[in-house]
This record gives sequence, structure tokens and C-alpha cells, in this order.
Amino acid sequence: MKLTISREILLELLNSVIGAVEKRHTSQILENILIKLEAKSLTVLATDLEIELSAQTEVQADIEGNVTVPARKFFDICKALPKDSLLNLSLDKNKRLVIRAARSRFVLATLPAEEFPLLDNIPFDQEIQIHEQNLRHALEATAFTMANQDVRYYLNGMLFDITADSLATVATDGHRLALHKVEEISSSFDANSEASHQIILPRKGVLELSRVLKTANDTEIKLQISSNHIRVQTASVRFTSKLIDGRYPDYKGAIPITFSTELNLDRLQFKSSLQRVSILSNEKFKGVKVSLSNNLMVIESNNPEQETAKEEIDISYSGEAFDIGFNVTYLLDAINHLKGETAVLCLNTTESSVLLFDPENEATRYIVMPIKL
Repeated sequence: MKLTISREILLELLNSVIGAVEKRHTSQILENILIKLEAKSLTVLATDLEIELSAQTEVQADIEGNVTVPARKFFDICKALPKDSLLNLSLDKNKRLVIRAARSRFVLATLPAEEFPLLDNIPFDQEIQIHEQNLRHALEATAFTMANQDVRYYLNGMLFDITADSLATVATDGHRLALHKVEEISSSFDANSEASHQIILPRKGVLELSRVLKTANDTEIKLQISSNHIRVQTASVRFTSKLIDGRYPDYKGAIPITFSTELNLDRLQFKSSLQRVSILSNEKFKGVKVSLSNNLMVIESNNPEQETAKEEIDISYSGEAFDIGFNVTYLLDAINHLKGETAVLCLNTTESSVLLFDPENEATRYIVMPIKL
């Protein structure tokens, strides 16, 4: 194997796949990255057996070949070399990878490419076409509410709820829920069927896929789905992940349909007030009390040191006096992911969930459960 490639091109390839490298050191081959060099293309591939990432670019190979090298070391070497360097990669007589750049030379141990596990032969039976930036936005709008190491393993990921012409991404940790719906898709699912197809993408897969997708790219990309896997193909990166085998909770039943109170709030004013009050909230529970009275919202917090904070916001409200408690972090997370000037807050009772959304973009909705103070 032998080729010459610019540092920036190689670093971009490695950066696209490095997140899939096994970190638990359970297998030496999974700590490596596969390099496949053919006549006119270079492919780098990494996997932890749950997700697989591969990136490809056009090159002119001097000598073709395949090999695996320690991923982190190879990545760190490329990052440490000077910008705009030309790298010469080759195998010596002992099958070690030699990296040369100007007056620098590195030699890395390798393992045979034949030992590297691949997720190639997967029978995908469904396909979706979606704009890349729309999928990236759908993931970003909901990923922050995924559970992390919850015993309810199906919550440690994101639900894709798919119909013939729409894709909804849903995530919840049991205390809050995020929903984003994309209606500009085409798919191979039956247009005459009212049933949706649901899959659960694991947490790591969601985070790595978000990193691969480009917000500025408006081109259509392809999602392929099987009973156990999902594959996403962008212009330069291929992402493959196992799916979580489980049944996701009925998220539609968790979203109230009607509300007794609907408040239109200045989003940035509401956010700033919550941030200030949160400074003196209980560090463990992060609780704040929101009180509504005649055209006034009062936000209060206190802590075990008997310190208190209070903010007042003028609102349009003429109902009965109303007090409700929240984890302020959950409220702020939702508000930070809304983009408009106005945030709509919908309430029913002091013990029922509230709904937050942007009236200019109702594709994204957030549900937050109240807490007792």
C-alpha cells in the first residue's frame, strides 16, 4: 500500500469516523481503523460493533492495499503535523504503516484487514429520502431529552416514527419529552397504510449521526432500514447502526390535546428570568415555582441556605391564581432549543404536563412534567 495525500483531506476522513472507535478496549482490532486503498479511492472505516462509520475520498493510489492501524494514535499524529502537510503512507516489509511528512516519520503497528468486522451484508427493506439539514435539525431538536443509562433501555435512544410522507423524532427521559416532525420526505412505506413504522436508534448512534450530518447541506440523503439496522448515506460518509430492540412508550398519549391556559411569552425575557432565578435554586432538585395571577407571572426559587430569588414578568392572564413547580433545567433546555421571539406555554393543572412551542414553527414541541416543591 502506498499513496500521498494532504493532511487536511486525511484528517477530515478520520474525524468523520473516529467517534465509532471502541473505547472500552475489549478487542484490539476494534481499537483500530480500517484503511482500504483502491486505484481511485481511499476509504477509512471504524466500528464498535454497534455502529459503523466509513468515509471515502478520491485519490490516486501508487500501490493498492488494505490494513488496520491504531485509530487514536493515527488520528493524533495527523492532528499534530503542520497544516498543509503532504503525507506519504506506505507499508514496510514488516507490514507496519510508515507515515512521512517533510522531516517527520512515524511507524505504526498494524493488524490484518481480514480480521476487521464489517456490517456489509444487511438486507435493508425500506428506504427514506430526506434533506440532510432537515434530518440534522430533527436530531438536534430532540436529542437532549434522551435518557442516559436508564434501566428502561428503550429510553436510551431516539424513536423514529415513520409514515409514507413524514418522519417524527421523539426522545424522553421520563421527566420531559421532545417531538419534531419532518413532512418533506419520500419513502417506500405504504402510502395507503395508516400505521406508522417505529425504530429506536441508540443514544451513541444519535450523537454520532448528528456529528456526521451537515446543517448547511440541503441535498437529499438516503436512509435504509431493516429489522435490526439503519444506514444513512451522505455525500462522503456512510453511517450504520444497530437498533434498540424494544417497544417505545406511547408518546402521543403523553401530549395533552387541550389546555385551560395558553400564555404567549417573550422567549428571551422568560429565559433570562429563569436563568437568574436558577442561581439560588436547590443544587440537587433545581426547583423553581411559577405563579400566575392577574396579568403577572412570578418565578421564585430558594435553597437550604434560606437564600431566595424572585422575578416578575408582565403577561396577559386573567384566570385564577395558579402555582406550579418545575425543574428549571428542563424548562431552560426546551426554551434554548426554540428559535423564535415568542414561546407559547400551555398549562392545565398544577399536576399535569405543560407544553412549550414556537408559534411560528409548531413542528417542534416540548413537554415538561411539573415537580412538587
